[in-house]
Amino acid sequence: MEDEMDMRFYLMAVVRSLGFDPILTRNGVEGLAVLSTLRPDLIILDVMMPEKGGALVYRELKINPLYRKIPLIVFSGVDFHSFAHYVKMLNLKQKTKIDFPKYYVEKSADTDYLKEVIKKCIPLNRIDDP
Repeated sequence: MEDEMDMRFYLMAVVRSLGFDPILTRNGVEGLAVLSTLRPDLIILDVMMPEKGGALVYRELKINPLYRKIPLIVFSGVDFHSFAHYVKMLNLKQKTKIDFPKYYVEKSADTDYLKEVIKKCIPLNRIDDP
């Protein structure tokens, strides 16, 4: 889920280079709609998006039992500490605590690093034999 077209193309190229066929969405509303019919191997989520921002989508992904087990990478221009503060504030109103993201990659990260994080999220047999 990424609103910037150039970043969607970048992510598409990175994911395809690993042998996967990405499904791209422009915002959280579209992304959640896709999840109502498909279960991807991985979700890459931007924080700053129109309509339904990534932080709200993150909360929904973490509290909904249908989505909670899907590996997730937060990929954003927002630094981790700012996002972690937002999650901390969300937890003040949550009955069930929302964990901080296991994988958080800033958009300025090296492509090879992003690929390594993606590989950590997807079972090895899916990468070795796409």
